[in-house]
Amino acid sequence: MYASPFTVPPSPELQIKAKAEVLPADFQGRAGVLLCRLTITGEERLLSALEPAPLEKHLKWNDLTPAMLWPALEEDRLPSSLLMTGKLKEIPIEAVLATIFAGYSNLPLDQGGAVWEKRKAQWRYAVARGLSSPTVVVLERFNRLRAAEPGKEWTLIGTAERWIGPSMPHEMKHDGTFVAPVTSVKYLINALLDGIPHEDDRPIVTADPALPVLFEDDAMIVIDKPARLASVPGVREAISAKSILEKTAGPLRVVHRLDTDTSGLLVFAKTLEAERILHESFRNGTVLKRYVARLEGVPDENSGSIDLPIALNSLDRPRQCVLSAQAGGKPSVTDWELIRIETPPDGRRKALVNLWPETGRTHQLRVHCAHAKGLDRPIDGDSFYDSQGILAEAGHTRLCLHAAALTFPHPTTGDVMTFETDPDFSIF
Repeated sequence: MYASPFTVPPSPELQIKAKAEVLPADFQGRAGVLLCRLTITGEERLLSALEPAPLEKHLKWNDLTPAMLWPALEEDRLPSSLLMTGKLKEIPIEAVLATIFAGYSNLPLDQGGAVWEKRKAQWRYAVARGLSSPTVVVLERFNRLRAAEPGKEWTLIGTAERWIGPSMPHEMKHDGTFVAPVTSVKYLINALLDGIPHEDDRPIVTADPALPVLFEDDAMIVIDKPARLASVPGVREAISAKSILEKTAGPLRVVHRLDTDTSGLLVFAKTLEAERILHESFRNGTVLKRYVARLEGVPDENSGSIDLPIALNSLDRPRQCVLSAQAGGKPSVTDWELIRIETPPDGRRKALVNLWPETGRTHQLRVHCAHAKGLDRPIDGDSFYDSQGILAEAGHTRLCLHAAALTFPHPTTGDVMTFETDPDFSIF
């Protein structure tokens, strides 16, 4: 059964076939393939597609603007295009947009409707641009192949995308890395898979893992969260640290969060007043945070500070990118220091570093480590930003980022409390 290209790496067989594809010289962008097989004879066919990087690749990151990267598209400029769905029925891309807009409010422009119209215009651009996504192109061609040969039963084996060439200046991509499709094409892919046996995005956790509780009283609870467990329930992850703890501790209030793939210290409040005070502590910088990360490679220096503004990548949520403050990037600062250099059995040198975030942006540490103007050394096992890409979702790796220390005043007594835990990074 076709597995979700957003959460499952391509099979080894498909990886080999994708790497064997001959690409144009100096190509930069996304290259995608689809492998299908005739059920009766076993005949295989490989479909391929290329999506060149946009012209913004020639600019510096601090010259880019959201209008360049993610322009709005008015309804009258939407291209006319038909998609062949998995049910072998042609639909206009307006049908895909109708699915997206189904939950949008129809408010007057002066009563909040302008916000909805802006979002619709952004989605029109995302869907129009998504028509060139390699995964979208090859899935659409696969459906048209099936429609053209109704007497043959073609089975969809899998798809794969790779980033080829240098990274876009605001992003963190690596030449030859297998990547997931940009998340904004998910609605297009859902339409193309309609009628084809396939899996939805797989949850990472299907059973409650052990949660070490480091401290608990009437005001709060502090745990050492394992990697690959969400802090709170989400669309993909029903099981979370919060949902597990509430089975025994009662209702909890969210104070801060860790990325699903990040391990380490996580605090929940038990009362409304404790939540308010802890929120204020995290917001005003009273809380001191130290993370430990293992990097791909070794930095050129032993310590330093990274000052790079961060913005949400609107076409590829929840991934972040680097944009200037004038373009909407949020100020983000991280101090760092080398702990030691490690050499695993494969001989690739890796660095263990302390990271002290002065700000608390989404994926801040991951971006600051990976970006060329930061450490230029991605965090090991980072499926979003490192050289393994989506292959890091295979299960034998993990994001080597750990929230190792927290210091903050107790929300009731005011006593300064410090908690520390050591990382447990597997060797891979």
